[in-house]
Amino acid sequence: MNLLIREHISLVIALFTILFTLQVFFIIERTIEIYEITLKNNYSIIAVSNGQINGDLMKDSIGAIDKMEIIDPQKVIDRLRNELNKDDLGTLKDSLPSFYRIFLKTYPAPEELLSIRDRLLEIENVIRVETYSKAHDQTFKLLVLFKDISNVLLIAIFIVSALLVIKEMRIWQFEHTERMNIMALFGAPLWMRSAVLFKVAIADALLSSVFVVITFIILDVNGWLHELFSMITIEVDIFEFFEDTTKLFSIAIVISLVLATITIIKNRSSK
Repeated sequence: MNLLIREHISLVIALFTILFTLQVFFIIERTIEIYEITLKNNYSIIAVSNGQINGDLMKDSIGAIDKMEIIDPQKVIDRLRNELNKDDLGTLKDSLPSFYRIFLKTYPAPEELLSIRDRLLEIENVIRVETYSKAHDQTFKLLVLFKDISNVLLIAIFIVSALLVIKEMRIWQFEHTERMNIMALFGAPLWMRSAVLFKVAIADALLSSVFVVITFIILDVNGWLHELFSMITIEVDIFEFFEDTTKLFSIAIVISLVLATITIIKNRSSK
């Protein structure tokens, strides 16, 4: 029993560490993606025009535009109803320009936003464009920071994973080479010696994947992480069962099979 545990525990712990950190990375990437979509949906440009604007023509000339809505001027007039008399209200209504709210397909970089603004001002009858650039630029820098942190985390995961794989390679070389040599002395063919190693690799990949899946299902059901995300008014799936399980198991299988293959190759070359 102790021998069986020793045979599996090292690789299972290494794979669990790699898969756990990768799943954290998946959650961060998912969060950034949802945050960017939320920013895009909540952001709009205000265009002021002396006449009607053809929405389809505007979308054709500026590909970044997703849709355009006209802002009802009646809301402005209603706010001033108690301050102005009827004649002044009528004059104001006739003299008010048209206001349009423009939504974009993506959350733009400051340079893209400036280009969109300039192109909108080139459209006939458009007299002013408000992009709220100061607030937009601060939010965009924050988004870029999140993406940079995510990329740094990915690099760190890659380095840690590489170190763990190298360590496991040495452990497997020590633990399984002796077994394979003994099997060779008893006349076992290479495929039989290799099959034992691949079985161990697949079993460890399955075990580590199951442990990670159970861990994140518990975190998802617990609701603690959901409460944290609700503080920034976004809803993120902590664990998407089919997609994440498939990814984690596939990664674990690849790492385990690579380890087994390298061990077999080194065993053959050492003879």
